[in-house]
Amino acid sequence: MSSTSQEDLDQAPEERPAAPEERPAAPVGRPRWVRRLAPAILVLGALFAGSVLFKNLPEEREVELRLDDAATVVRLDVTWTDPSSGQPATDAAPVIDSSWQFTEGTAPRTVLTKVSLPDGLYHVEIAVGRKRGYDVVSRTVTLADTSRITLFVH
Repeated sequence: MSSTSQEDLDQAPEERPAAPEERPAAPVGRPRWVRRLAPAILVLGALFAGSVLFKNLPEEREVELRLDDAATVVRLDVTWTDPSSGQPATDAAPVIDSSWQFTEGTAPRTVLTKVSLPDGLYHVEIAVGRKRGYDVVSRTVTLADTSRITLFVH
């Protein structure tokens, strides 16, 4: 007589439990420290990606233009350009362009305006129209953690 039971004969070969020597070895898992470290690596990656994205968001800043001899100013033009565009400052498209006109003798000594720009390096060109002529001043300004910038216009 055979040692195989009727129950084993009734089951298909793939349904029969394997003999201990036929069972595959248990898969080797990752070490416990790797499983615990994975979420921390994921969080750090997300924080790094967020910091890169948020760094390039514009931030509103107050710009104070202090005018020398304000009584003679009749026009004021301020142009912000981004030197990272790869073009010379004279060829780069303006990022922000602002203008003010005054009747002679009415220009304030301080003109306050707001710009919304991300942190970085910018060229600022300030053109001052006076009754006797036109003066242009160019500056390079680095915008960082400050919310107020003062530019002196001579």
